[in-house]
Amino acid sequence: MKTSVLLWLLLAISVVSTHAQTRTVKGKVTDVHDGQPIPLATIRVAGTNKGTTTDQQGNFSINIESGQSLQVSSVGYSSVTVAVTGQTNVSVTLGTDQNVLSEYIATGYTNTNRRTRTSAVGEITAEDLENKNYVDINQALQGQTPGVFVGGNSGMPGAIQTVRIRGIGSISAGSSPLYVMDGVIIDGRDLNAAGSLGVQSNDLLANLNPNDVETITVLKDASATALYGSRGANGVIVITTKKGKSGVSTVGINAQYGKTEMTRGHAALMTPAEALHYDRDLLAINGTSQADIDAQFPMSLLDNAFDWGKAGWRRGTNQVLGVTSSGGTEKAKYYASGGYEKVDGPMIGTGMKRYSVMSNVTSKVNNQIDLALNLNLSYTDYNSAGGGNFYSSPILGAYFVSPFQSPYKPDGSMYTGNETEFKAVSKNNFLYSYSRNSNKLNNFRGLGGLTVSYSFTDWLKISEKVNMDLVYGYAHLFTDPTTHDGYNSAEPLKSGDIFDQLVRTTTLTNQLSASGSIPLAKDHSLNYIAVMEYDRFNNISFGAEGIGLVSGNLKVLDVTSTPQDVNGNGTDYTFVSYLGQLNYNYKGRYTLNATYRNDGSSRFGVNKRFGNFYSVGASWILIDEPFMQSQKVLSDLRLRGSYGLTGNADFDNFVATALYAYNTSYNGAPGNAPSTIGNKDLTWEKNKSSDIGLEAAVLNNRLKLTFDVYKRITNGLLMNTPVSSTSGFTQQQANVGRVQNKGIEAMLTSTNVKFNGFEWQTELNFSMNRNKILELYGGQDITGSITIQRVGYHVTSWYMARWAGVDPENGNPLWYTADNKTTSSLNAANKVVAGNAEPRYIGSLTNRFSYKGIGLSFMFYGLTGNKVLNQTRAVSDADGVYFGYNYSKQQGQNYWRQPGDIAERPKPKKGGNNSASSVTSNRFLEDGKFLRLKDVTLSYNLPARWLKYAKITKAYVFATGTNLITWTGYTGWDPEQDSGANEFFRYPPSKTVSLGLNVNF
Repeated sequence: MKTSVLLWLLLAISVVSTHAQTRTVKGKVTDVHDGQPIPLATIRVAGTNKGTTTDQQGNFSINIESGQSLQVSSVGYSSVTVAVTGQTNVSVTLGTDQNVLSEYIATGYTNTNRRTRTSAVGEITAEDLENKNYVDINQALQGQTPGVFVGGNSGMPGAIQTVRIRGIGSISAGSSPLYVMDGVIIDGRDLNAAGSLGVQSNDLLANLNPNDVETITVLKDASATALYGSRGANGVIVITTKKGKSGVSTVGINAQYGKTEMTRGHAALMTPAEALHYDRDLLAINGTSQADIDAQFPMSLLDNAFDWGKAGWRRGTNQVLGVTSSGGTEKAKYYASGGYEKVDGPMIGTGMKRYSVMSNVTSKVNNQIDLALNLNLSYTDYNSAGGGNFYSSPILGAYFVSPFQSPYKPDGSMYTGNETEFKAVSKNNFLYSYSRNSNKLNNFRGLGGLTVSYSFTDWLKISEKVNMDLVYGYAHLFTDPTTHDGYNSAEPLKSGDIFDQLVRTTTLTNQLSASGSIPLAKDHSLNYIAVMEYDRFNNISFGAEGIGLVSGNLKVLDVTSTPQDVNGNGTDYTFVSYLGQLNYNYKGRYTLNATYRNDGSSRFGVNKRFGNFYSVGASWILIDEPFMQSQKVLSDLRLRGSYGLTGNADFDNFVATALYAYNTSYNGAPGNAPSTIGNKDLTWEKNKSSDIGLEAAVLNNRLKLTFDVYKRITNGLLMNTPVSSTSGFTQQQANVGRVQNKGIEAMLTSTNVKFNGFEWQTELNFSMNRNKILELYGGQDITGSITIQRVGYHVTSWYMARWAGVDPENGNPLWYTADNKTTSSLNAANKVVAGNAEPRYIGSLTNRFSYKGIGLSFMFYGLTGNKVLNQTRAVSDADGVYFGYNYSKQQGQNYWRQPGDIAERPKPKKGGNNSASSVTSNRFLEDGKFLRLKDVTLSYNLPARWLKYAKITKAYVFATGTNLITWTGYTGWDPEQDSGANEFFRYPPSKTVSLGLNVNF
């Protein structure tokens, strides 16, 4: 009995002792910079598996024993350890981890370790993309990473953006990078070939919602791009969409509204008074009597004046609304979003609507099997008032209507433009036609994929990925029979026009891969990936046109009286690829990387359908060497280098094949005939590139430098070569010629101030690229009317006569001859290489400030070293060519009036002064350099105490502006151009200011 009592007494003492050692600790985790709570932070008892996560307000509660510590961590923050002694409440602050925001960088097929990588890459994060005034993700790349040029052929919402990575590596094949989304190659181009339809182009990548993107990685050297073999020569842009994270489910709402207007630059039209003075003065200096001048251009014309330059423009709007949800457990995670964006462009009749839905779901079925399912659906609706170089467009139309011509008749109705009294070169009143004629482009895109992975061991994981990219594009062009473009005075029954085109493309990708880490001895590590990939692309299109509209209210082909044209097209290609990569590391300091890919493509000749591509790369983390431990200056120092061979397969699917033309006829009967000779030995353009990179940091990583030197040579350019005419042809495609690009890239980031919650960071990007043709077939020049490809010169070289100014004696235009004398005959002038279209230097400067929830960032972007051909001025400042209609303000400045005048412009005459074709001289070739205040964003995180009662985790308001100020000497609408740098009444980029709100529950 005594023994039992003693046992019960010991047990009670043990229980009391246990309760005395275990207690509940409550706490809160906040951001050290703005004091905002951090939801879903992980709280773990050190040395145990016991843990929890914070709620939406950053609060947590956990049981802990005396002497134990808490480890607190969250994605994107530095982890901290908190010793718990006697307290029951703790407050924990986490600071942003500048070094390990993400340990790995997505490169498409695999991820590379950020610290030990051997490749040159650039990164753009979700923070750089969110809440910006960009419709297209390509626009967000501008100025974000060195070595990347971005310029649009139009500023219309959703227009094609030209992207070049480390220069232009081809003459006739494509120079655009390859796009990869969530590990799968996707299509990015002008699906509808809109330029050929008379409307502005639209970019298929504008279907993607930028707010769904987690990161964009730009792969620039062979060590990174060799994984893509025959398609990686122009660089690769890897897009990674957002994924769910385990923890408490969250819901986010973002809304944005703004105003947008055109950036006119230095371009402007004369006022009516200035135009009238110019007309009267032109007649006077050409000998017209005062009586005739008064008769042709009386002062009373000002009573009916109209400002056509402003009539086609407005203050547009942009609206964004999005909803997101994410969450999950360690077993299953999800992310879902829905987005809507509407942009009414600053030019009347232009705009875009985009609807998008995305979901990413991952599931860990068991310890071996993982599943991932992603789906991205989007629909865009574009409206265009016509391409910039069409009379129906307000951009061009405003230049060719008399400023003394009102759009309204005396009775108040609007002119159609067809009236004989309507004074316009084009006979087009765009204020009448833009609301009646329609140019619509619609795109639907469905991207979906399923990935199944089975992990046998750490050294073997098998994955199967199937992905489908489905795109439907629809173009509808309607021309009202009462407008000038649709009016047929000779045959009224054939007035009006309807054109419909439907395009469908499908890309099926299948990837079977094996990957893993092979166990080696201590200090050694080896991982690998091997992939077999099948990629099949198919495109079909159908178009039909009808003329003669029974009714102007119905806009379908059924109401046309005459079927005018029916056409169809179809094409496809197939790639089969085998690739592998090995990554070896020793002691965490020395890394060696090797990549190999074998590609087969249906695009090439039967003798050269398969090609081999490879790369080797190495990196050395010097800062970890024992001999560096004693120094106190450097906090990071790494070297890396790479060399490899990639290819360019961006050209027509049948360029190597002998083809027949089926639209021929003989003696009235239909037939076909050979159209191309083909080439069985035609193959990829091959790109050999090398890169040496240095990464260094001082002052405990507060000042970081990344510096790269590169060189790439493209061999076997795809070009036309002469063949004997006895073959029935005069030329054949062959692989000849070489182009070189070499340059430097630098990125400098600094934390200038970090004190008492205030932080100021600066980022400077700089790149220089020099392009040169090394070899052409037979050393022969390839000349166009205003361009040339010549050995030793840039691929985009301008080639034109040299402008010599104005003859002070008679006011005639002058050009230089070969012996540097002057001539008034343009045909007698000699042509020279007059610069190039691609910029040599590109740079940006970004500053970011933050203090207690307030954030401010702004970026300046600029470039120099290129020449822009201002063809708009060649037409609008043409010395009287379009007398009576064309009134560029520049045309009325500093022109020759009398002998002895030293003038900038020749004597203006009706029909022009021998300069109608002066676009072929460098008179209108201008310096394209500019500096632009590209982005400004001001934000404020609302205090947590304001939000907790509404159960809101985080909320912030922001204001953002784009293209606010531009400094340039360029006299046109806007200096920002695509790689062609040929500006002809181009829709300029817009200046946009918007306000927004983001809320997370």
